[in-house]
Amino acid sequence: METRSYDVIIVGGSGAGVSAAASAARAGARVAILSKEPVGCGNTRIAYGGFAAVGLVPEDSPEELFQDMVTGGEGVGVPALTRDLAENALQGPCVVESLGHVFRRNSEGEAKRPALGRAGGHRFYRGLSSPAQGVSIGGVLHNAALGSGVDILEETLAFRLLGQDRVQGLMAFSLRDGRVIALSAGAVVLACGGAGWLYYPHTDCVRASTGDGFALALEAGAELLGMEFMQFLPFSVTHPPSYTGVFLGEPSSTGPQGRLINGKGETVMTNMDTRTRAQVARALALEMAAGNTTVHGGLVLDLSPNLETPEGRQAWESVKNTGLLEQARLIYGERAYRFEEPWDVAPTAHFSAGGVRVDQGSCTTLPGLYAAGEVAGGVHGADRLGGIALTEIFLFGWKAGKAAASGALGHGPPGIDARASQDQARMVESLFGRNGRHRPITLVRRLQKLMWEKVGVTRTDGGLRQALQEMDDIQKESGDLQVRPGRVFNTEVAEALELDLMLATARAMARAALERQESRGGHIRLDYLERDDKHWLKNIIVKKEGNMLQVRSEAVSPKEGRS
Repeated sequence: METRSYDVIIVGGSGAGVSAAASAARAGARVAILSKEPVGCGNTRIAYGGFAAVGLVPEDSPEELFQDMVTGGEGVGVPALTRDLAENALQGPCVVESLGHVFRRNSEGEAKRPALGRAGGHRFYRGLSSPAQGVSIGGVLHNAALGSGVDILEETLAFRLLGQDRVQGLMAFSLRDGRVIALSAGAVVLACGGAGWLYYPHTDCVRASTGDGFALALEAGAELLGMEFMQFLPFSVTHPPSYTGVFLGEPSSTGPQGRLINGKGETVMTNMDTRTRAQVARALALEMAAGNTTVHGGLVLDLSPNLETPEGRQAWESVKNTGLLEQARLIYGERAYRFEEPWDVAPTAHFSAGGVRVDQGSCTTLPGLYAAGEVAGGVHGADRLGGIALTEIFLFGWKAGKAAASGALGHGPPGIDARASQDQARMVESLFGRNGRHRPITLVRRLQKLMWEKVGVTRTDGGLRQALQEMDDIQKESGDLQVRPGRVFNTEVAEALELDLMLATARAMARAALERQESRGGHIRLDYLERDDKHWLKNIIVKKEGNMLQVRSEAVSPKEGRS
């Protein structure tokens, strides 16, 4: 077992992680980035590169953005966090530009119309866009990490936090050579994204989005908040199977005359360009639950009426310029690309709106542990507005790194429990060459199918209870694994470690969903279809006590949090 020591360890090598690392390093901390992928290759790299900011059009303001976020989040965000993002939204784009990125400008070189976009749920044009979309941001992140003087451990999986009353480091597994590494640190920052891969293939997220950060925090004793709220984008590919889940746009890209049609030929929704992602996804989900689908299991998105009006044709031109239509052209053809032919669409898992509970300083409920970006909960409530995630990860990633450096440098030299780290190393070593009955990937696929069917776009009491029971069954079967012995790029060992983390996250999501007996945002209960502010203007908190998950609710201030 290898050992290393740092002031700050960042788990995650995409937008929030690199921002945190750069900030912590500038504060004088010895920093390591630990990432399952090459740095800069997370969900940020495959994003369309939109950043929501304020002050770019005269009628907009931080208060207007705050109100849009509260409305979009359906009243259950943490008001202090939501307001913090709204009031400092412009700093997110400033951080990424300070790292070397450049946004589109108009012909006068200004970040104003017509260079701005308007994503789902926003009343004003707030969207800065990136010339090469997320690919350009990923390149900037890679270069920024290399130039910040931090140690980079790529293709390395964090599988356990160390420490009792305070986080003092973590255990990691190197996929490249099969090493187990114990890293001590004065502070750990979770910046490793969400849990979209729990729904594969019905997701547009990258392979690394297995919900590790939620499980790491939960198992260490930190609290999670709002885990029932998974955001499903309404429009993704339904066929062919190799493209299932691929993103095909959002409500704002449907133009003023777009319409959603069910399998019976009935119009389900119009005026989608002014709706939130959750509102449109709900319309699809209810039709799908009722069996009113196409032969491919989705609904029809007909954008052709836009071609009959000047406003609609302008909408097509605007969407085309963002690059959002290229996937439609590739998969459904040239006529679909031109809005001349309808598309078949279904929801896809996109963003974890809940996450690790943090305060305004990015501190979790566990000393020494910080969180930023998608892994942190409370900012968005029940649903996230379009284009705000990239703003969030750079703003709060930078703040988290600075706070972690301050906490670590003020805490003294780090140290970890040698016995605990050795026990974890022996556990990993015991996986190599196991000759059990179940391959890790087989159990992973069972869990993903279960999540889509029982903890997916629509949920019921019976389905959630069945899901929890089957998760217990999968957990038991994971004790009898078949794993190949080789050490170099042994993906089966990594999958075994991920499976344990995925199960912990999945349980937290299912338990929170079972607790919330209403429908709100990305959480749709077929047995409680209405939003119930009288009883459920609350946040669901999940914490592990011993071997049991404890679930409780806390009221949101009606004055600050209600839409």
